[in-house]
Amino acid sequence: MKKWMLLLSLVLMIVIVNCGQAQAAEKTATKDITFEELNDENVFIKQSRRGTCTLASSAMIMRRAAMLAGFENWEDITESSVGSVAWREGVGISWTFTYDGVAMTHDYVSSVEDLKKLLEEHPEGIVAYDSNKPHAIALTDYDAETDTFYCSDPAECCAKVRVPVSEAIISLENVDVVWYVTSPSNLSAPVMAAAEANEAEENTEAQSVIPEIETAPVTSLDNLSHTELKLEMN
Repeated sequence: MKKWMLLLSLVLMIVIVNCGQAQAAEKTATKDITFEELNDENVFIKQSRRGTCTLASSAMIMRRAAMLAGFENWEDITESSVGSVAWREGVGISWTFTYDGVAMTHDYVSSVEDLKKLLEEHPEGIVAYDSNKPHAIALTDYDAETDTFYCSDPAECCAKVRVPVSEAIISLENVDVVWYVTSPSNLSAPVMAAAEANEAEENTEAQSVIPEIETAPVTSLDNLSHTELKLEMN
């Protein structure tokens, strides 16, 4: 009897594990996410009422993390759904919470450099909060070439798209609290769309072409200052 019970237990464990793997497979997609898809306006949301900026910003960052992780149901992450596990009425958002496989926690920052470092580690972005305002935004990325931060501000007065942080209603110099994703971790940055990738490759090839320089024959020293140069591009 004990042997049969043990065998039955093993069978049930195998079934449970297989079901879990099947659910994970259904939840996860294999398609790479492009920069355009990650920053599509449908990814961003607005806060439903005054005071829920941290909740809406968290939902946006969690959506982006879910997309990069390959979760097909990222659209199920909303202000309302995240609020069911992360929000305490009259208190605000929790320091740490998990919804639908995406976990977030908080930390304190003291400089813009801290934000840059966090964005290097989190291609999905972070929630940046100014406790003196008080207001939070979804800080999506930083462009080192132009020294520009980008974000989506959940306030109704701001556009529901990715914009330079200069268009947000808070200044990054005043940000003192952040929330960021702890799981899934080590996410890869979005890939370039095919058209952009081809254009970048063409630009690289064009820049790698070195012009050949031909000098016209010099017949005398008097003509030296009048040497003609001709550039030919291959």
